[in-house]
Amino acid sequence: MKYSKKFNVRKLTTVAVATSMFTVALAHESPNEGHIPKDTNYGFKVIGRDTLSGVIDGLYTDVWSHKGYAYIGTFQDPDCTDAGVFIVDIDAAIANSPATEGATIADIKSAPNTRINDVKVHSVGDVDVLITTQEPCGSAIPGGAVSDANSNANGKGAPGQVGQGGISLYDVTDPTKPKALKKNFLEYEGVHNTFAWDWDGKSYLIGTADTFDFFDTFIVDISKPQSPKLLSITGALDWIPQGANLDQLETGSSAGIFNHDVWVNIIDGVPTGLVSYWDLGFVTLDLSDPANPVFLGDSTYPDPEPILGQPYEGNAHAAVFGGNGDYLFAGDEDFSPSNFAVDYDGTAYPAAGALFGGDPNDLIGSVVWTGGEGCNITDIPMANGAGEVALIQRGACDFSLKGYNAEQQGYEGFIVANDAARGEALVNMSLGTLPEPQIPGIFVGYSTGEAMKSTPFATATASSIFDGWGYLHVINNTGVDVTVPVGGMTSGNTATIPQMGELGYYAPYQTVQEFDEDGMPFGTEFGDLTMHNIEADPLTQDVTPSFNAGPRMFVSWYSLGMRALEYRPGHFHANLNDEGSYSQNVHEVGRWIEPDGGSNFWGVHVDELSDGTQIILASDRNNGLYVFTFSCENPDGALYCDNP
Repeated sequence: MKYSKKFNVRKLTTVAVATSMFTVALAHESPNEGHIPKDTNYGFKVIGRDTLSGVIDGLYTDVWSHKGYAYIGTFQDPDCTDAGVFIVDIDAAIANSPATEGATIADIKSAPNTRINDVKVHSVGDVDVLITTQEPCGSAIPGGAVSDANSNANGKGAPGQVGQGGISLYDVTDPTKPKALKKNFLEYEGVHNTFAWDWDGKSYLIGTADTFDFFDTFIVDISKPQSPKLLSITGALDWIPQGANLDQLETGSSAGIFNHDVWVNIIDGVPTGLVSYWDLGFVTLDLSDPANPVFLGDSTYPDPEPILGQPYEGNAHAAVFGGNGDYLFAGDEDFSPSNFAVDYDGTAYPAAGALFGGDPNDLIGSVVWTGGEGCNITDIPMANGAGEVALIQRGACDFSLKGYNAEQQGYEGFIVANDAARGEALVNMSLGTLPEPQIPGIFVGYSTGEAMKSTPFATATASSIFDGWGYLHVINNTGVDVTVPVGGMTSGNTATIPQMGELGYYAPYQTVQEFDEDGMPFGTEFGDLTMHNIEADPLTQDVTPSFNAGPRMFVSWYSLGMRALEYRPGHFHANLNDEGSYSQNVHEVGRWIEPDGGSNFWGVHVDELSDGTQIILASDRNNGLYVFTFSCENPDGALYCDNP
């Protein structure tokens, strides 16, 4: 998850056909050659809900479940509260339907200025252990240090208290009475995600630390959860000498090299880790000896990316193993649907736009180096006249405070340059301190800022080209080359894909089309159109991929709802039949967007009820927990699902 994103969700204007309204006749009477028309819900059925603490925009994060109970984490929007973790009785949520409250049985409060992004539950012997990640968030309160994310009103000077980092473990054997086993373990400022597994009689977890120092992947022995032991720390600087691909580093509008998410499966008797390492791609590790993880390989993004032909952006966000380890079902998270740049003194430099204030594309003017971090209005000299843009250094206070101070001093735009420590990484700057500036702002890398300082008063002009949102990839992990159709079965074209190469892709049409049928742009006013999390359907991973069937996955897609997809070589879609997707060797078999007010899905987790019924749990940023069942509609035979 890119922490800088400001969530602005609005119901997509074309979305509103509920699952219960779907009939076979709808598909047969449409011009879609048997495909479900775009923006029509099908396949998923809501059987339970719980709004947890109430409808709070942007609050809820990941979801997990264990022994009939769901666990939902919380983020920092709209405020950095102590919301922590909510625990829900799944059976009660279903029994209460259509009511949307009353099934929450407990909550675990977080420490001040701390968000609980990720939740996992793992049985260690007779103890059910809840693993929570902790990250600092919010504005500072008295008691500690000041940083970009945690700053006081004027950005420096007065002390502030940052939140907790590391992980905390709880005994949830009785979910109604969670008991702390170990709190604030590890000294990392923040931990974003974890995953637990059993091996050789012990229990372990792998996690992602917010260190941004290329050693951010840690492994912990949790066999005694009240006294966990850190076993190893690894990351990109260990893997690059072993063959990690250097050609794809720090690309796109959110450039960076860091571990974002982790997963583990036992594949052919070997515990195998899968690390989503942003612009480094998707990395696999042999975890047979958790104290000494071994690099196996990493994926390489196609260049250019296959749908729009634009340079790839990376942003490897989340991935799981599919087909019992033969494939990676992997997704990118890209909140910037444009490839953004700034032309300065005749040279184009990569840049990222602010998520507040004026349109970053409108930034133009003579650049004035203001001499520092701009956290007090007196730190920024008055503009000399119209058409000037303030250049400000990153650090010490919120981006929006820098922009506001520049605006008050008469500048018509502002540029924040990264600091030396964080180098060339780009950030889509988020709104922090109020009031919000109205002038446009952009963010540039450290070397770009230094170039601007060395030749001041030249003109900067921002520009962007639509390059789409983040979408899904299927990656070859068979260990051998795989030949797949290209352009559909009837094209006669094929490609031979090496180990860790891309076999196929899928994107809802809104993610790769700049405009709708009325010529209106699919901009941020429609909400976030990138994908987020993904899980494999355990009922279908033994299916041999073919045109008619394949291993299935469920994807949470923010404002574009929930998606059910199957890896089926030979399928090719370019929204020519109004089916609502662009894909190659991947076929959509279900979709669901909340008809009443739209969706904002973050987490997804597959489980089953005590009677064996499969359920898909989903966490909506705004609306809490959803419980779905899934059954493939079959309007035209094998185009969807052959359910005997």
